Amino acid sequence: MFETSNPKHLYYVANKITLFPENEEILIKLYQPLVGGIAIALYQTLINDYNPYGIISDSKGIYSLQEQMDCSLKQMFQSLHKLEAVGLVQTYLSDNVFNNILVFKLLRVPNADKFFATPLLASLLKEKVGVPTFRKLSHAFAKEAKLKEKPIKNARDVSANFFDVFRLPGDEAITPSNDVVEAAKENKVHEVEEAKVNDKDGIDWEWIKEQYAIYQIPASEIDLKKNQIRSLMQTYGLSEKEFVDESLPCLHGSYQLNMGDIGNTLAENFKRLNTRENIQKKMKESHEKALAAIKGMDDNDIKLLKEANENSPAEFLYKLKTQKGGITSAGEKHIIDNLHTQYGLPEDLINILTYTCLTYDTVVSSNLAYKIANDWLQHGVATAVQALQYIKKRRDSFGKRRTSRNYQTKRVEKGTDWSKKKADTSAGMSTEKLKDLFKDLNNK
Repeated sequence: MFETSNPKHLYYVANKITLFPENEEILIKLYQPLVGGIAIALYQTLINDYNPYGIISDSKGIYSLQEQMDCSLKQMFQSLHKLEAVGLVQTYLSDNVFNNILVFKLLRVPNADKFFATPLLASLLKEKVGVPTFRKLSHAFAKEAKLKEKPIKNARDVSANFFDVFRLPGDEAITPSNDVVEAAKENKVHEVEEAKVNDKDGIDWEWIKEQYAIYQIPASEIDLKKNQIRSLMQTYGLSEKEFVDESLPCLHGSYQLNMGDIGNTLAENFKRLNTRENIQKKMKESHEKALAAIKGMDDNDIKLLKEANENSPAEFLYKLKTQKGGITSAGEKHIIDNLHTQYGLPEDLINILTYTCLTYDTVVSSNLAYKIANDWLQHGVATAVQALQYIKKRRDSFGKRRTSRNYQTKRVEKGTDWSKKKADTSAGMSTEKLKDLFKDLNNK
């Protein structure tokens, strides 16, 4: 596969093909859903771009193709790669003295029967257009093909052959003369090939078959599931040996490959491997910081850290549960085992994690354990020392927020203690004035 960011890169078309109406129908209805409209336009542009009398010095820059199709360089190469994949175009890189030139060889559009007889093309078309449309297309092309010729029943061939009708002088029929031989050479041209899916994937299928044969998996099973195997290898970037090794635990003596189990195993192993790598990387980065943090710990922290380093996760869990008067369940053991074997957490960090879980709850639950582990890793906590520092920091921060809420100054409404309230004798108005006020009210 070739691609360049230089729009002036030279190219030329190496051959001429003719698109008949039936070819165009197949191109539009069957190939266009696979490769897209830009790719079909590129294919037709290259057909009309062939110059039988052109020479290499007449080569044009690929920007001219962009201008004709009104698309970007990236879109043009994406479309070209699709044409190469379905076999409509073959691309060559021709080296000369000054530079290399792209050479496009065009291939004929095959008949519909050959298209539907190619599983890769037919399967991709069904995926693109859906089952109802796929069946409709298949029925339409099959019906059209049958209308082109009526079957001959109960008949035998009585056609005259060449020697029944014609006579050649001397030994001409057995050994053609030099003139005839030279004429044949002179008129010999390369037949335009039909498009064939370019399914070369660089995978050594024979080696894979040999490896699976050891486990009584027949070669036909590999051929049947090539597409699924290829897809998984490309998704996870596996070599032939890596794929076979990863799939071995999924073989159960049935002489078949369970692709569902293999896919799930690869996904789980890939996730586990990447998680372990990320965790180990964080551990390495945090090692020096952890050593420096020990100096700031109190006696209780150092004692806890010492016990976490001296005991395995199972022993540490057992001791904590015994101190609290509880029992250790199989589920708790499974959780701490997964944290170590699948995710690569060190034993001392798991022990501090167990200690933290049991300060919140009476048991180590998976939800709480994984939640705390994720929180620690997201905050760069990768060692037991850092975990203790982080717990202490969070506890102190929580305590300060709680204290500030409890002792916040509040505005308090106070009631009146009437037993202490004395009557106000200074009314501010004399008796005479009060009498005058009542007189005025009565007169109104």
